Amino acid sequence: MATTTHGSLAEDAAAHLGKNANTVESVSGSPKEIRRQADCLVEWARERSVLLTDAYTAGLKKREETTSEHEVFIRDSDKRAVKCTYPGCFGYANGPNGRTRSATPLFYLHRLELMNQVFGDDSRLEGVAFGKPHFGDEEGKRPYIVISQAWVDAADENFPHPSEEEIEGFMVSLGFKRLEDSCYRWHREFDGIFVSDTKVDNFIKSHKGVVPIDLLISKN
Repeated sequence: MATTTHGSLAEDAAAHLGKNANTVESVSGSPKEIRRQADCLVEWARERSVLLTDAYTAGLKKREETTSEHEVFIRDSDKRAVKCTYPGCFGYANGPNGRTRSATPLFYLHRLELMNQVFGDDSRLEGVAFGKPHFGDEEGKRPYIVISQAWVDAADENFPHPSEEEIEGFMVSLGFKRLEDSCYRWHREFDGIFVSDTKVDNFIKSHKGVVPIDLLISKN
């Protein structure tokens, strides 16, 4: 692997897209734009020796619960969740009126960085791989992003998620205010951070308190 560390891979990849895909961060993109950025991301992964194969998740325990954005595996060797976006897809982004839209690879990478900066997360870009799309009639394999995230143990496995009141207290403690038009969208005025999808399933109540694990976050 190149000398770039896991911690800076997302920043490095985002810089590459911004420079070589002639693009800037946007909330979402057309299928054509998403594909163009994805192809550029593959070029970057090949240059950085982080173009992964199916063997990367071979032998890892797959979480049976499906999510709308990722397949999730458990890596016991370093107690991390390995999360793979679906082939050809790069998660979702905040859209108008609280609606979500398909995100570009660049948005996804910036989202990962913001989760680390705002919530003290330890999400890492691990590389890019190829897989068969799970829907549609598109032939061939399409790229997807592989990240990892520190596994968070619930304080009570029978009740792993915090209450909505606890989530509200957590968000307010970080300076966020709930947007009037939504139960799950928040804004922090001093740095322009927007957060949405703050449903209880996207948090774990650990021994250390409330921990967000999968939020939509962006900066205006």
